[in-house]
Amino acid sequence: MFQRVTRKIKNIPKFWWILLAIVIVGIFLRVWQHHDWLRFNADQGRDAQIVSDAVRGKESLPLLGPKAGGTEFRLGPAFYYFEIAAAKIFGDAPDKMAYPDLLAGILCIPLLFLFLRKFFDKYASLSLVAVFAVSAYAVRYARFAWNPNSTPFWTILALLAIYEVVSKKNNRKFLWAIIAGVAIGVGAELHTTLLVILPLTTIIVFAWFAIKDKKALKYFLVILAMTLLVNAPQLVSEFQTKGGNAKDFFRGLKTKSNAESTLAENTIRGASCWIQGNIDIISGYEISDTCSFTPGENAADTAVFLFGSLFVVGGMILGVRYFFKETDAGRKTFLGIVFLFTGITFLVFLKMAFELSVRFYLPLVFLPFFLLGFWILFFREKFNAGKNIIIPAAAALLIFSNLFFIQKYFSALANYDKPGGGDVNVVILKEAEVFSQFIIQKSGANQDAYIDGNGQFMFKGYKPIKYLVGKSNIDLHTASGKNNLPSQYFYIASASKIKKMQSAEDIKIISHATFGSFSVLLVQKI
Repeated sequence: MFQRVTRKIKNIPKFWWILLAIVIVGIFLRVWQHHDWLRFNADQGRDAQIVSDAVRGKESLPLLGPKAGGTEFRLGPAFYYFEIAAAKIFGDAPDKMAYPDLLAGILCIPLLFLFLRKFFDKYASLSLVAVFAVSAYAVRYARFAWNPNSTPFWTILALLAIYEVVSKKNNRKFLWAIIAGVAIGVGAELHTTLLVILPLTTIIVFAWFAIKDKKALKYFLVILAMTLLVNAPQLVSEFQTKGGNAKDFFRGLKTKSNAESTLAENTIRGASCWIQGNIDIISGYEISDTCSFTPGENAADTAVFLFGSLFVVGGMILGVRYFFKETDAGRKTFLGIVFLFTGITFLVFLKMAFELSVRFYLPLVFLPFFLLGFWILFFREKFNAGKNIIIPAAAALLIFSNLFFIQKYFSALANYDKPGGGDVNVVILKEAEVFSQFIIQKSGANQDAYIDGNGQFMFKGYKPIKYLVGKSNIDLHTASGKNNLPSQYFYIASASKIKKMQSAEDIKIISHATFGSFSVLLVQKI
């Protein structure tokens, strides 16, 4: 028995062991200090409250999900359903609710390998996925709960499934049509752009193949049925509200259209953000989270942007070249689907160029790895003598770059609890727990507590702290509107603000808890 198992293990191809090692490294980077360093901002606090209310039976299952940025339109509830399932299985806690995004981030590693293998050879695909496993961009977004964070997994799965449905070599078309429908349905519920891009890509692909063979339509109908089934809660909501959410969607489109810039301005901004997004994904170098960049202001940023422009534009040209040169019908179809999705995404993003940030490129996380693959193929052709070192050299350089930025990212998180540490724009779970525990302890038997403080911190941190404090049945109020501060209240302050408060004549600091750059104070009016 033992010898038989040993023999089977020895017969496993080497590249599968390499892939396993890559996945293990990717898992480590995504789970290290997952609880303490979990990003837990206002959106996460809001979502955690909705999920907890559903898990505890205080509210029924939501029919809609989070609001799309800057509008009243709400996405589908898939994101909440994943979090609710995780909370029921693992426990009603913020880090447990983040497990679905964490799992999607981990599963995306082997999935991307299978995706790349449809065009590249196995060792090129291994090298490319090794870079993805340590991508600082991919690692960042896999480590906390947010509705766009799992879009890389669902987008890649949807495109792979669509290809398998139209592929002549596949005999399980109905199964892949079901998978495609589920992936499209979930993806469309996670980000507004995918609500347009994924269905449009699917319609064009099947319209093209239906011209050649009308049998393709039956698989399209299966995909459509599964997509509608996944989106059933939204459809119920639309029926109950007489299309209220759909009206909000079109009102949001109209509002954003009225604020548009010129086509030339949109093109420049959109192209700049497209290049920056690809640079960040492949190397970890972030020029600007909001895509605001002026050449010449920073020498390093300018140099990286110019090199990135060559990488992206050149890679796309090479990709088109390989598409037209390709003689294998299956590989050509696959590349065509990838380019169709990419082209539609580029046009949609062009329309909303000044609303973009690098997070919008999560559904396109696979693109720079295709571009790198095209460059590798090109250099293999031109430099035949050194073709065996081209792939490992390119992979090693980018792996080193990403590990460097991951180290910086982890180092910043590790220093959050030290003086001068932390970031006013990012609250982590450990930080929110320290402050909420202090409020719970000092509130005693009071069912109501009041808090005021640093505006920037309160904007990001109030909802998370309110959620954690609320688990002890204490209702935390802000000092706004009708909520006048009682004689004792809590105050979030930086070190410089604390010094000023210590010398104030109208208040007295009773006690405090500090985490990094901020402290929560129990203050009494004099």
